[in-house]
Amino acid sequence: MTERTLGMPRRTPTEWFSTLPTLLLLLVVVFLSSGQIIHSQLLKIGEATWQEYFMLRSAGVMPEPTCNPDPNIDQRVREIVKQRQAEAAGDPLAGILGGASVDKSAIRGSLEATRANCRAKLERYQTVQEKVTPAVIAFRNVEGGVALVVSTLGEYKRLLLCLLLLICATTTTFQRHHIALRPARTDRDHLVSLSGQLAANALLLVSAIAYRIQDSESMAAGVTVDNFYLHNIWIAGFGTLTLASLYRLLRRPRDLEPGGSWAKAFLTIPLYSYMCLSASAQFFSQGYFHGTSVYLNMMMELSSVFLNLALYIWIGMMLKQTRLTHIFFDALRPWRMSPELMCVVVLAIAAVLTAYTGASGIFVIAAGATIYTELRRVGARKQLALAATAMSGSMGVVLRPCLLVVMIAALNKSVTTSELFASGAKVFALSLFIFFIYSQFARTTPARIAPFSQALPASLKKMIPLTPYGVVVGAVAVFFSDVLGRQLDEFSAPIILPVMLLAILVYEKLSRHTLHLFSLFLVPMLVLSFMGIAEGYQVLVSGEIPGGTSAAELEAALWSETWRNLLMILFLGVHYGAALLSRNNSDPVADYPPEEGVSEKLEGSLRFATGETAGHIGAMLMLIALSVGTAGIIERSGMLELLPDAFASIWIAGLFLVVALVLVGMFIDPLGAVILVNATFAPLAAANGIAPLHFWMIALVAFELGYLTPPVALNHLLSRQVVGDDEVESARLSTGTFFRRYEKFLLPIAVMLTALLIVAFLPLLSDGLHDWLFQKIQTAA
Repeated sequence: MTERTLGMPRRTPTEWFSTLPTLLLLLVVVFLSSGQIIHSQLLKIGEATWQEYFMLRSAGVMPEPTCNPDPNIDQRVREIVKQRQAEAAGDPLAGILGGASVDKSAIRGSLEATRANCRAKLERYQTVQEKVTPAVIAFRNVEGGVALVVSTLGEYKRLLLCLLLLICATTTTFQRHHIALRPARTDRDHLVSLSGQLAANALLLVSAIAYRIQDSESMAAGVTVDNFYLHNIWIAGFGTLTLASLYRLLRRPRDLEPGGSWAKAFLTIPLYSYMCLSASAQFFSQGYFHGTSVYLNMMMELSSVFLNLALYIWIGMMLKQTRLTHIFFDALRPWRMSPELMCVVVLAIAAVLTAYTGASGIFVIAAGATIYTELRRVGARKQLALAATAMSGSMGVVLRPCLLVVMIAALNKSVTTSELFASGAKVFALSLFIFFIYSQFARTTPARIAPFSQALPASLKKMIPLTPYGVVVGAVAVFFSDVLGRQLDEFSAPIILPVMLLAILVYEKLSRHTLHLFSLFLVPMLVLSFMGIAEGYQVLVSGEIPGGTSAAELEAALWSETWRNLLMILFLGVHYGAALLSRNNSDPVADYPPEEGVSEKLEGSLRFATGETAGHIGAMLMLIALSVGTAGIIERSGMLELLPDAFASIWIAGLFLVVALVLVGMFIDPLGAVILVNATFAPLAAANGIAPLHFWMIALVAFELGYLTPPVALNHLLSRQVVGDDEVESARLSTGTFFRRYEKFLLPIAVMLTALLIVAFLPLLSDGLHDWLFQKIQTAA
């Protein structure tokens, strides 16, 4: 029997200096985002518990008024009149300007108003002192403390993003995890790759120092510079990143192969390094030494968006620690679909999950390996499985609540998230249908699906293990909506989804019995919800609709809450009903074999998920940051000024924009490209008669086509990373048609290119189709 001892667990330096700080920063971001909601609800609770709480919360904070509530008005009038007459007597221009006469009634009115204001202050102070209780003071201290912490942290979002980027980028450098066209596998790969990183990081350090010197000179000249302290953080961070690159360059990894090709070695230089080197070369040639840092700081203007991106990456890595993807595929397996049909279903499900993990690359990292393995298990050829894996994160970027769409709406006031998501759902359906058509033409085996009478019961039985997850997720959703008053949407998803995944990990990894705690919370909340629905219908029948809400909106909200409650009851009933009917104690979720990098313990799962998150945040944010710098090259090059203000026809303008946007998507990360496109191509599209909503749908599809198109093809690079280099290399074919040999590239390109051409040009042929596909949503003023 092993004796348990108390003590600190043995962890690597990377876990202490990278994983732990990253976890703390992510938790601070979650608290910062949810703290505002919590404070708002605390204020509502206080007002509902104590009448005039907004006044009572000032007890002990507002000092006792020192004004005189009973002044001698007549005496004060005489004193002021005498004073003003004396001032007028000494002013030679008083008679000309009318200052010799004094309005006694105006003076009296002012004094009476001052007296009334003083008495009101005293009355308020006395009321507070009479009504305040220790409970009010205690609650006020909690509420005020939350408000203070949230407001203080809110002022340091830029610092949080800066620290997160630099810590994670250093982690990514040590892990050799930066995104490149091919991994470093040989000695020459290692030498060239790390030399490129060292040069890029050193140039970033030089740029940061030059930027600090420039701002110091501006401050000396009397110019106000905001957030000057960040310069020191950037310099320290890029200095550390440079030293990390030098250390990795001098310390050769043991798993490298000898030799290698110099030509192929240049493909191992990370994409961010190429972007940094090219941007720095142009900026330095212009004497604009701090140019890269200037554009890098543009990220700070959208710190909330990129902090949300970090949370989405964390969500994806926590999803990888769960068994949800395995259970989903178990539920699909009884249908015995042909590989091509299975790909269609997988892409449909993956699109929704992609939208909820923020961006396409994140989902490929989180679930790509499972998708590839399961598709191979049902008989998919390797090229098709790789194509579907890369596309699994492509179609969902137009669905709610994808972060990319939220960023577009934040930068561009001519479109809203509701409009973009409404059009995006139609574009998604079109893309999925096109994939279905093309995959059927490309199939090598007959299409098949099991009989419904056999598949449906077996599939429903396999879905029973999903019901506990429905209860856990439902409990969190009900807590946020009914207790904190915040629904799950594109704005709250970065706050709520991490809490949902943490709750799932608690259920899976800590104890399955925690499900009963979620159920005990959910049941009374559902009872209260149904009581509220009943009251709402009484209001609806009486016609006494609250101001600011129409009868149709109230009815829609009541129906939505009713369906939500019925779904929660279904989850509870199926789970506990199945538990009562089951004679054995076997747990279908526990039958999965252990996986590498997936822990069976809560602490291990959080550690693995956060460790992977740190590496991916560093890789993604550095790529995005330098994408903004690359956009700066294009902006300062003057190329865009050569474009005409208006093309000869809308068709030529559309063709130009399609080609330009695909090229941008091929070489610049979409989150970075949105900034460039919003400042350059969006005004050009509007000037040529292309509606903003139409333009941004073209841009989103073009970006995803660029994500799937060589020479970069980022989604394919991420697929290679999670599937494995050896497995990807084994998929190469030396025989067969050109399409079969390069199917993993050609099938996604064909699907997205067809979708792009349809979205870009077909609506121009029909006003009715255009208005249906890109419908403007009117909002109340």
